[in-house]
Amino acid sequence: TVRGVLYAGTETGAYYSMDNGAKWMPFSGMPKVPVTDLEVRHGDLIAATEGRAFWILDDIAPMRQHTAEVAGAESHLYEPRAAILSQTGGGGGGGGAAARVGANPPSGAVIQYRLARSDSTTRVTIEILNAAGTVLRTFTSGGTGPGARPSTRAGINRFVWDLRYAGPTTLPNVTLFGSPGGGAGPRVTPGRYQVRMKVGAVSQTRPLEVQADPRLAPIAPAVLAQRDSIARLLSDRISEMSNAVLRLRDFKVQVGGIITRTATHEMADTIATNGRGVTSTIDGLEPRLTTKAANGQDIINYANGINGQFGFLLGQVEGHPELTTMVRERMVEVDAQWAALRAQLEAFEANELAAFNRLLDRAGVPGVIIPTPKRPAPIM
Repeated sequence: TVRGVLYAGTETGAYYSMDNGAKWMPFSGMPKVPVTDLEVRHGDLIAATEGRAFWILDDIAPMRQHTAEVAGAESHLYEPRAAILSQTGGGGGGGGAAARVGANPPSGAVIQYRLARSDSTTRVTIEILNAAGTVLRTFTSGGTGPGARPSTRAGINRFVWDLRYAGPTTLPNVTLFGSPGGGAGPRVTPGRYQVRMKVGAVSQTRPLEVQADPRLAPIAPAVLAQRDSIARLLSDRISEMSNAVLRLRDFKVQVGGIITRTATHEMADTIATNGRGVTSTIDGLEPRLTTKAANGQDIINYANGINGQFGFLLGQVEGHPELTTMVRERMVEVDAQWAALRAQLEAFEANELAAFNRLLDRAGVPGVIIPTPKRPAPIM
């Protein structure tokens, strides 16, 4: 209980007061029916109604943490309650009419914050940090690409962190069968984290505890640390392969552009012949780096590529309490395949692509831009 915060059930719904009953305001979102009982349980407000079932307001932290200082601030980040690493998802109700089906709480850490006002210049950034202060995820209201966006609406807002690291680099129209859905990154381990919100020049940080699913048997910290390390490494492997495909595609576009731009050059035939050879090599390498499967049914028709093998292993690591012998052995086999293929890619760049660039240099033509790749970490 919090001094001065009161709840009341009436014949026409539920109301709350933040000032010991001097002023009452209705809870929105509930039908106007008699509320026969109210109870605060596990930080939620539960209301029993006449004929309209039970209603639950998930996490009343903003009401419990309300102060005059908070009310007068331009922005405020509430301290989130502990998040549970549930093995089953929440977030959303089932099918059927809205009057008959409720929505489960979202699966993840619910981060609540208040904005006094909002305009076109308002920008909200939410960062997830580990206990040491290292930033694990960054979400911004002005971001681009896939991912959640913090709201800039005036009033109290909710943002949900899915308790995962950033996802690996993915390829469009490619499905990695058996990997965490939607290109998600590995799940974090139970422990202490931090949430940092930035609104303009104001930065606020609050602690966040992530707890293990209480329905599951406890897992030793050493096992959790090992799973976390392997899962993150498998995610990195998927990124390496996706980046390699994107790199080859960029080379192909560059080579095609060079051939077009040098069509009237005195060495046009030589450049075109060598360029087509480079393109042919790229066309032979790319299919070995990924799968053609664009959805769950395509996997029946197309073999799972090495990137799909890494994705499947990531799903297996996440789906079992410990690293199994079969997962360990398969990891070594797949990583050896990737190491051999990576060596061919490096040889292609160091030899054939470099030779094409030397030819272009002799012709006085700008060559293919070859960025320095990141070096991979060992898998075991």
